[in-house]
This record gives sequence, C-alpha cells and structure tokens, in this order.
Amino acid sequence: MNELKFPEGFEEIECPAEKTIQLIGNKWSLLIIRELIVADRPLRYNELAKNLKKISSRTLSKKLKNMANYGIIKKTIIDDSPIKVEYSLTEKGKELYKVTQPMADWSKKWHKF
Repeated sequence: MNELKFPEGFEEIECPAEKTIQLIGNKWSLLIIRELIVADRPLRYNELAKNLKKISSRTLSKKLKNMANYGIIKKTIIDDSPIKVEYSLTEKGKELYKVTQPMADWSKKWHKF
C-alpha cells in the first residue's frame, strides 16, 4: 500500500472531530462517499460524475485523488482494452457510514422531504 499523504499540518491537529472534518468535511467528499456507500460496489469515474450532476470534472478528480491519498478510497486500474478505472471505499472509508448515517437521520428528523 502506498504511504498515505495527509494535508499539511494534519498531524498537529489534536481534536479528532477536526481531523475528520479536515479530511471529509466538504460537500463533494461527503457526496462521493454517499454514492459509493449506496452503490455498494466499485464505481467508474463517469458513473460518479453522472450521479453528482453539478460537480466539475476538475473537482471530482481532485476529491478522488485526495481521498485515495487519505486511504478512504481505493483506485483500481483494470488492464483491459480500453483501460478501466474503478473507485471503491476502503475499510476505513466504509466505516464512514457510521458518520454519514446519523447526519441523514438528523436531517430526516428536522427537515421536510
């Protein structure tokens, strides 16, 4: 496994919640994680882009790269013709369900759908 690369100053953060927010505390990272949790299978780049209609290609690429660097997402290159790239949650990433599900429960309680 490649060495994980965290944001500058990450190791100095003492608060566990702040560390989590630093890694996934933005709209697109959470929505990418949601898509991979809901799919319960690896997704290709275009599938993620299609499901996240308003995300730019640049932002999606950056978020996927960052989350792979953090050990949350695994990027798998399938040597086929043409080459295929799939993204899936690592065990570390799958455990984020424990974070995202209470957020969804809270929203269901307090907002109309």
